[in-house]
Amino acid sequence: MSLATEQSAAPSGALSTFDAARRRPRWPLVSIVVVNTSELHHLRRCLPALYGQRYPQFEIIVVDNASTDGSVAWIEEHFPQTHVVRNNHNLGYAGANNVGFEQARGELIAVLNPDTQVDPDWLVEIVEALDAYPRAGLATPKIVQMDRPERINACGNDVTITGLTFCRGLDQPAEAYATTQRVAAVSGAAFVIRKQVLDEIGPFDESFFVYFEDTDLSLRAILAGHECLFVPQSVVRHKYAFKLSPRKCFFQERNRYVALLRLFRWPTIIALAPALLLSEFIVWGYLVLRGPRAMWAKFTSYFAVLAAAGQIVRQRQRVQALRRVSDREILEHFGNRLTLAHTASPWFERLAEAVLNPLVFAVGIGTRLVIRW
Repeated sequence: MSLATEQSAAPSGALSTFDAARRRPRWPLVSIVVVNTSELHHLRRCLPALYGQRYPQFEIIVVDNASTDGSVAWIEEHFPQTHVVRNNHNLGYAGANNVGFEQARGELIAVLNPDTQVDPDWLVEIVEALDAYPRAGLATPKIVQMDRPERINACGNDVTITGLTFCRGLDQPAEAYATTQRVAAVSGAAFVIRKQVLDEIGPFDESFFVYFEDTDLSLRAILAGHECLFVPQSVVRHKYAFKLSPRKCFFQERNRYVALLRLFRWPTIIALAPALLLSEFIVWGYLVLRGPRAMWAKFTSYFAVLAAAGQIVRQRQRVQALRRVSDREILEHFGNRLTLAHTASPWFERLAEAVLNPLVFAVGIGTRLVIRW
């Protein structure tokens, strides 16, 4: 039974909350992991807010990716109670967070980007939600834009039937998405995971380096029978700016296919072929507008997936060993709508959504009709 159906009074896709009569949870130790790569300008805002929060039991672990801006010295001077782990070189977002996970002593582990600023009760709200919904293995707050807090950055992530992932609620008013809900994936900018769930499903895939590692972690949790929860009462600001550099394009596309090839049974992957072909049309159409370097990055991502074929097969065995739910149940979390905000001019975004979303919807319905397992 999914969280969305555990409470019969909840609207479709939503979860009834304990707003009327919340029981106070116990306050387990939370280990907050922040990865820093020469981001002192962000840490000056991030760390004071973290230490000013109202949650009673937490530790902060800053994993430094060989920074050169003096940020480690600044942390040691101004926040000496912070546990700083120094990497000799840049391990990427995934690898550096995994180093932090190994150091964490908490029953819950929070992951935060350094370019975030938390509200005082952000962690209180998430811990209360996780206490209320034991099926939830991960929880993500309402993330609003740093410079425009009246606008949403992400309320979790939407994963479409094409495998393309988008910030849920991007650019919508902050008052929207006011209900605790199950989501397809948490946002890597800010989320909390139970330590026992992390031990069960494994940490971030370090081969991803950056991008899509949050979606991959979320989907592995869903495969293992856990849920990802969006908690609107918990609010975090994020210095968000949409950028699709050639480097990001390469990692996003390579990692998307690696994650899907490990997650689903082979018959499901075959059934998903029309949706994946549609995703290729969408991605290539966008990258043609971005120029030759972006197109080359996408092209090389195919060879990277092929080069990793042996590793993918080995990893598939470990991922499939987590399975507690069917592929059909996993696909219930996937959406049939693209959200293209911030990708182009507003008029082009609206035109593209009007043309593409009916295709995505039709492919999604067809795929679900075919998949019975």
